[in-house]
Formats: sequence, structure tokens, C-alpha cells
Amino acid sequence: MSDTSVFDQPLVFGLDIGTRNVVGTVGYKTENEFVVVAQYMLEHETRAMLDGQIHDIGRVGHTIAKVKEELESQIGQELTEVCIAAAGRVLKTVTTNISYDFPEETVVTGEDIHTLDLLGIEKAQSILKEMNDTRYKFYCVGYSVMKYFLNDEPFSSLESHKAERISEDIIVTFLPEDVVDGLYAAVGMAGLTVANMTLEPIAAINVAIPENYRLLNIALVDIGAGTTDIAIVARGGVQHSSSIKIGGDDFDEAIIRYMRKRHNVLLGESSAEQLKKDIGSVYPREQDAIGYARGKELVRGLPTKMAVKSSEMIEACQEETDQILDSVREMLEAAPPELVSDISEHGIILAGGGSKIFGMDKLIMDKIGVPVVNIKNPDQVVATGAGTAHYYIKDGRTLEE
Repeated sequence: MSDTSVFDQPLVFGLDIGTRNVVGTVGYKTENEFVVVAQYMLEHETRAMLDGQIHDIGRVGHTIAKVKEELESQIGQELTEVCIAAAGRVLKTVTTNISYDFPEETVVTGEDIHTLDLLGIEKAQSILKEMNDTRYKFYCVGYSVMKYFLNDEPFSSLESHKAERISEDIIVTFLPEDVVDGLYAAVGMAGLTVANMTLEPIAAINVAIPENYRLLNIALVDIGAGTTDIAIVARGGVQHSSSIKIGGDDFDEAIIRYMRKRHNVLLGESSAEQLKKDIGSVYPREQDAIGYARGKELVRGLPTKMAVKSSEMIEACQEETDQILDSVREMLEAAPPELVSDISEHGIILAGGGSKIFGMDKLIMDKIGVPVVNIKNPDQVVATGAGTAHYYIKDGRTLEE
């Protein structure tokens, strides 16, 4: 993806195009880890994205170009290809079973398994067309095989076995054509071509969960600025995923509504965000923290500065946190009992900038009843994971491949 004039390994450029920020990561993979050599985050100059989807391609492309230029200056090399991660509340997942019958008993090859995967993707796409209206054309952006069958008996691996029939349970993830085209167009405006595309939950998992632990059954909740993505990892792949239109920006808007209703004070977006950073909470602290809201009195129209308790932030964000909790519950309720049992033991991993609000981990542990793990640099994990996805082609394979 980049020359090796300075570094010993070919470099990979990963990009997280978020609702609020664009995060770029450059690094390379060793035998045991992905080594980050440069990273940069830049906020969009205007609200060019909404709920994880691009609305102004030109402005998003401009931000990507600035991130690219900064990273190039850090590494002293030109970047021409990028791995991206996609999110959005309109993503669709389809779970299905597909079988392939050989004319006679045959030794199963890797190519046979790949053909079975493609047949599964095609079947899932047909099911999606039947399930949904025809407003969207969907692209396959990832898939995961949950279980293989050899002559209708469950098998962990099919390759090199003799079989008359091979089958698999497969989950396939799709995004609408306009979402994918928007990402490609914005990246193209920055002078980049897409080397690989994956989903944000998969990208986060690539970093949050060490490779040898991805065989465990674990849940991930990625709270971004515009969306919250939830995924269950099972047998080394993503078995369930969903996205809801709630993120860090919604906490800001909730604080604005609360201050207006409760205190007759109008806050701007930046003031609400600062209050969230200072004392934002979704779970009680041992001792109330005090922050200061700077805004305008609604009655007199004069500037004001007033003290606000962190416990008020819990009340302000109640509706948004309830929606996140409900989505986590729905995901667990839809999962098989054996997965839920393992998740209760191994826990839920929190990622995304929105997860940094105080008490999110404690809230999920208290209300859902499973342990929660916070990861380092949660707002940078998707960009890094998009880069690592370059090394795990199966997780990002598309129909075109």
C-alpha cells in the first residue's frame, strides 16, 4: 500500500470517517500485533455527515485530504490506497443456510469452500431483495460463516474431507449502494483508492480483541458520534450486528434540551459538548461533580454561567442511554443461549468516543448484568482496525472479489 523507503514493512492506511471526526492511522502488521507509526484526528469543519452517513461528499473529501496530508508529513511517504470502515443505521444482515452437492464423493478443497461462500452471499442477497423494498441496491460488505456441515453433520472445518454434500450457516452484511458510493467518492476526492472496506464493528473487533481470543463469544458496543454499532463475535467471526441512530452528538442535544426545560438556559452545541466532557455522566458518581454551563437566559436574553451537577446529566441523557441498553438487550435476546452464556462470562467490550462518558461501563454492567471491558483510545480503534482488516481478507470480502 506504500513503499518501504523508511519502514521495514509495507504500510497500511486505515480511515474512520465518523459523524464528527475523521481519524487516520498508518501502520504495519508484525507476527503478533499491528504497529501504529502515525495517527491523526481532525473534526469536520461543518456537519457534513449525519448518523454515520455522508451528506456533503465534497466537505468530507476535504477533511480526508487534510488527514492524508498530515499523515504523509509524519511518515515522509505518499499514501495512495486506504482501508475504510463503514457504518450506518441502514445496514442489513441476513442469516441463511446454503448447500452444494458434488456429482460424486469428492475431497473438499479451499476453492470449493470459497464457492460455497459465494453461493451463500448470493442467496442472502436474494433474501434481502424479498425482505425489503426496492429503493436501495445493496452491496455485500462482509460475511462470516457460523457453522459448516459435512454430509449434513456439523464440522469445524471442511477442507480435505471427503464429502457428497457441503453446507454452511452464513451471516452476510449489506449496505445500501448510496452509502458505499458516498464513501468511495469522498475518498477519491482526496486522491485515494479503496484497498479494502469493512464494517466499523468488525474493524473495532480487529483491535479490541486479540486474534487468539476472537474464537471466544464476545459482544462489542461501539458508541460513535452519530450511531451506536453493536456486534456479537462468535467462532472468530461476527454473528450478529446492528446499528442505531444514537451517539455522542445525541447526548449533546439531550443536554441542550434539559438545560432549556429545567433551567430556562439556552446552550450552544459547543457549550453542551464541553459540559458533557466536564461532568457528563450516565451513572451515579461517588460524589457529585460540578460543572459550569455557559449560555443565554431564555427570559432576559442575557449571557449566564450557572453551576450544574453531574447527577443532572444522568437525568438529561436518560432517554439516549435507555435506547442503547434496549438495543444491547435485543441483540442478546436474539442470540442463541450458548452465545449469551459465553458473553456473560467474557463480557462486552466498549469502543467509540461516546463510550468515554462517565459510567457507561458501570451502567451496562448494572442493567444488563454482564462484565464490561474498556479499551485504550476507544475513539481511534476503528481507524486502526480498518487497517488491520487489510490482513483479514475474509472479513472484508465483497461480491466483486
